[in-house]
Amino acid sequence: MTSSDPFPSIKFRGQLRPSQVQVRDVAQQQLSRGERQLHIVAPPGSGKTVVGLYLWAEMIKRPALVLSPNSAIQSQWAARTDLFETDRPMSMLVSTSPDEPKLLTSLTYQAVTLPRRGDDGLDHAAMSLWEDRLISKGQAQDPAEAKVWIRDLKKHNRDYYDERLSAYRKSVRDEAGLAGESFEMLHQSCLRTWQRLRDEGVGLLILDECHHLVGHWGRVLSDAMQYLDDPIVVGLTATPPDGDGKVPADFERYQEFLGPIDHDVPVPAVVRDGFLAPYQDLVYFVRPSEAELRFVAQADDHLEEILQAVTNKPADNGDEEPAAEVAPVEEPEADEPEGEELKLQHLGGTEAVYKDEDNPFADLISEEEVEQEPPAQPEPPSVVETVDEAPRVKALIPWLVQTLETRRHATSTFKTWSSFHRRDPDFADSARVFLQTRHIELPAEVPPVVLEVPIEEVPQIPVIIPVLDRYVRHGLRRSANAEDRALADRVISGLRMLGVQITETGCQACASPVGRVLAYSSEKAKALVPILTAEMAALGDAIRAVVVTDFEKTAATISEVEHLLSSEAGGAIAAFRVMVNDPKLDELDPILVTGSSVLVDDDLSEKFEAAAKQWLADAGYDATLTFDAEVGFHVVSGSGRDWCPRVYVEMITDLFQRGLTKCLVGTRGLLGEGWDANKINVLIDLTTVTTSMTVRQLRGRSFRLDPQVPEKLADNWDVVCLAPEFSKGLDDYARFIKKHQNIFGVTDDAVIEKGVGHVHPALTDLRPELLEGSVRDLNRDMLSRVTLRRETRDLWQIGTPYEGTPNHTLEMRIKESTRESGGFPPFAGTKEPWSSESLVQAIGESIARTMVELKMLKTPPEVVAKSRAGGYVRVLLEDASDEDSRMFVTALHEALGPLNRPRYIIPRKLKFVRTNWLSRMLPKMLGQYLEKSEDKTVMVHAVPNALAKNKETVEVYERYWNEYVSPGFPVFALRGEGEDLMREALKKGMSPEGDFHEKEIFR
Repeated sequence: MTSSDPFPSIKFRGQLRPSQVQVRDVAQQQLSRGERQLHIVAPPGSGKTVVGLYLWAEMIKRPALVLSPNSAIQSQWAARTDLFETDRPMSMLVSTSPDEPKLLTSLTYQAVTLPRRGDDGLDHAAMSLWEDRLISKGQAQDPAEAKVWIRDLKKHNRDYYDERLSAYRKSVRDEAGLAGESFEMLHQSCLRTWQRLRDEGVGLLILDECHHLVGHWGRVLSDAMQYLDDPIVVGLTATPPDGDGKVPADFERYQEFLGPIDHDVPVPAVVRDGFLAPYQDLVYFVRPSEAELRFVAQADDHLEEILQAVTNKPADNGDEEPAAEVAPVEEPEADEPEGEELKLQHLGGTEAVYKDEDNPFADLISEEEVEQEPPAQPEPPSVVETVDEAPRVKALIPWLVQTLETRRHATSTFKTWSSFHRRDPDFADSARVFLQTRHIELPAEVPPVVLEVPIEEVPQIPVIIPVLDRYVRHGLRRSANAEDRALADRVISGLRMLGVQITETGCQACASPVGRVLAYSSEKAKALVPILTAEMAALGDAIRAVVVTDFEKTAATISEVEHLLSSEAGGAIAAFRVMVNDPKLDELDPILVTGSSVLVDDDLSEKFEAAAKQWLADAGYDATLTFDAEVGFHVVSGSGRDWCPRVYVEMITDLFQRGLTKCLVGTRGLLGEGWDANKINVLIDLTTVTTSMTVRQLRGRSFRLDPQVPEKLADNWDVVCLAPEFSKGLDDYARFIKKHQNIFGVTDDAVIEKGVGHVHPALTDLRPELLEGSVRDLNRDMLSRVTLRRETRDLWQIGTPYEGTPNHTLEMRIKESTRESGGFPPFAGTKEPWSSESLVQAIGESIARTMVELKMLKTPPEVVAKSRAGGYVRVLLEDASDEDSRMFVTALHEALGPLNRPRYIIPRKLKFVRTNWLSRMLPKMLGQYLEKSEDKTVMVHAVPNALAKNKETVEVYERYWNEYVSPGFPVFALRGEGEDLMREALKKGMSPEGDFHEKEIFR
C-alpha cells in the first residue's frame, strides 16, 4: 500500500475497557493538536496491544510498522488483529515478514537494527580504535608495534581475539550511532527491509516495550524518522526507563524521540476493571545480627569523631575571615564525579538535588541583593600560599553563626536573609536546625526553623551532611592553613564511611559500608520462615511463592565489610539454604534457578528428575541431566545441544505452575521482565533496587490473573533491616520508602494510596525511638493480614467506577493537648467534644467554603474526613481536580500545622463548663441551668497563605471559621501585637502539633 491508496475500513469488534478509553481520549486530543508522538505507560495485562491496534485501525489509519523485543510479542500483534473486522481477509493486510510488508507489519527490533559485521570498512575502523587503545594504555609504543601485538594475539588466542575485535566493532558502531550515523552501520538485509517499508508508505511506528530504546535500537529508529518521512510514533511500555546507568546522549535521544509520557495507566485502574489481580503490599522488619549491629554502631562513633574534630578544633581569635577567603577561588567543574546529591529529608536517605551552581532559586535573586567580592588584583597574586602560620578557619559552630549572621555564601554576601535562603535553602535550613538542636542562639535577624517534631527526634544525618559539606568547601578547603586543609581531607575521608562523597561542587551518595550491611543482612533471609509459614497456613497447597534477590551470590564485597558478609550474603543461595534447612519451609520443595545454577530440594529430586525428563522429551529438546548431592539439596547440571537458561527457566516455570514445586528462588535478572507465571500468589522481594522501572517489573510478576483462581489476591512482601537507634540505621528503611514512592496499594479505609503509607499508616512517620516499640506490633499485623485475603480483595471494590486521575489528600495524626481536656466546641447545644475526625472536618469545611466564595474552587466540593488505624485521619476534597486538591491540602496543612511565621493567626476556643455544689445536687435537667460556662482559647492556628493575601480574603475565612470551628478574629502576625501573640502562643505550647503527610490516592 502506498500513501495514495485509501485506507480500508477496519473496526474493533469488542468494547474498550475504561482504562483503554482514557488512552483513546488522550490520543484523540494529541492528534487533533497535530502532535506526532504518543507515549503511553500501562501495566502488563492492561491491553496495550489492543490499544495500539485500535489507534492504527480507527484513528490514525496509516500503514504501520510494529516493533517488539522478541518474536513471541511480535506474533501477538498479528494474532490480536482477529479482534478487528474488515471487508477482506486480515491475512492480506497483516505481515510478520520483513520481506513482505503490508498494511500492518509486525517485526522485532532486531530485524531492522542488525548492525553490519566484519566488512572491510568496519573492521578497519575497529582495528584503528584497538591500536589507539593499546598505545594509550602503554601496551604499544606506536601503531606498528600495536599491529604486531594484535596479529600475535590472533595467532595464539583466536577466541579472545574475536571477542576483543567484536567489542571494538561495537564501540565503532556506538560512536557512529551517537553521531547520528546509525543507518550507515546497518546490515545490508536491514537496509533492504527499511527500503521496502518506505515503499509501503509506512506512516505510523508502534514501538512496544519502548523502554528498550535507550541504546542501539533507539539510535537506529531515531535516524529512521527522516528516512520514513516523519511518521507518527506511538510508544508503549509498562516500565518507563530512567537515566540511571544510561549514556546521557542515549537517554536524551529517547526523551526527544518519544516525548514526555502522555498518559500513565495506574495499576489500580486495571485492577478495578478486573483485568489484573488485586494485591496487598506487606513488610517484615528484622534487626541486624549482633556482629552487624556492632559494625553499624561504629558509624555513629565515626560521625561523633568527625564532629568532635570540627567543633573542638583550635582557631584564631578575631572576627576576620581567613586571608585566602578574600580572593574568589575558581572551583573546577570538569572533574566532578557523577552521582546523587544529598538533601534534607525526613529519614536521611539520599536523593538527587541541585548543586550550588544549579540552584533553581538563583535566577530569582537580583544582583542588588548580592554584595560581590571586590575583583582580585593581578599583583600581588590573589591566592595565599599554604603556610602553617596562615590564620585558621573558625571551629564549626562559630563559623556557622558567623556565616548566618553575615549571610555569606562562598564569595558572595547577601543583603537580606530571604535572598541568602533562596541561594542555598538546604544549607540555610540545616545550619539553623544544627544550631537549634544544640541550643545555640541564632543571630538576631535569622528566624528559627519551626520543627514539626521535637528537637530530640530530629534525625542527625540529613542535617549534618549539608553543614559539613559547606564547612569543608567554603571554609576548610579554601583556607591557606595546612592544618585546615588536612582537617578537610580527614572529614572527607570520614564521610565516605557514611556513604557521602564531598566533591568540588557539592556532596553525593557513594557506596556506604553500613548501607550494604543492612541491605544484605543475614537476618533478612531468616525472615522467610515466619512469612512463608504464615502464607502456607493461609493458602495450603495453593501457595505459589517466589523469592527474588539481586544476585545468586553477593557481588564484590567492599573491603570494610568482608568480615561480615560472606559471598552468599543477601543472595539467592543464602535464601535457598534457609528454606531447605527449615522443616516447615522444606515442605514447599523449593527450587533455585539462576542464570548459572539450578538447585533442587533433596526431597524433590526424584520427582523433579522424572518430570524434567518428560518435559524435555515432550518439547523436543536435546538435554541430559545429572544430579550432585549437597546437604539439603541437589545441584542439577545439564548437557546437550539445547540445555541453556532459556530452556531450563521455561521448564522449571511450567513445573512450578503445575505445583511440582511451590516455591522458586531466583534473581531479578532472570525472574524479572518477560518472565511470567500467573499462579504466583506470594512475592518476597529481597532486592535492593529502587528504580521505578525495575520495581514495576518485579511487582508485575504477581498481578496476572489466574483463570483457575478467580478470587486470587497476591501478597507482595518486602523485608527491611532496621537499627533505628543509630544514625545510619534507617538506610534500608529509606530504600524501602523510595521503592514504594511510585507504587499504589489499597489501604485499610478502602482507598488506593501512592507511597509507603498504603502498607500501614504508621510507616509514614516512624521515628527512631518509636520504631523499636512498633516493630513487633507491625510484624504481627502484617502476618495477620495474610488470612484476610477476601476482606482485602473487597477493599479494592473491583467493578466499581473510579476516577482516572490521582487525588491529593492530607493524612494526619493530631497531638492532643491537655489544655483541651474537658472542653466542647463553643456552639449552642453541642454535647460532644471534638474528635480528631470532626475537628479536621470542621476546619476543612471552613477552608473549602472560603475558597468557593473567593472563586478559588470552581464548584462547591464535599470535604471527606475518615479515621484510619493508629489515630490517623485522612481528609480530601471529593470530585476535585488535581490543582484544586493540591491547593486545598496545602491550605489545610498550614491551618493544622505548627505556626511557621504566618501572615495571620486565628484562635480556636473551647467551651468549658463549671459546676457548683447546687448544680451537682440537682438532677441534670435542672442543674444545667445553674452551671457556668466560658470560652477559652486553647490553640492558635495559622490562616492559610492562600487565604491571607489581604484583609478581604481573611474576613471571608474568619466568617466560616466562626461558623464551623470557633469564635475569634484573625490578627496580623508579622509585627506588633500579633507577632507578640504568636510568640506567646509558641511559648505556651498553643501552636498545633502532629504528624502530617500529603499523599496521592486513587479513587
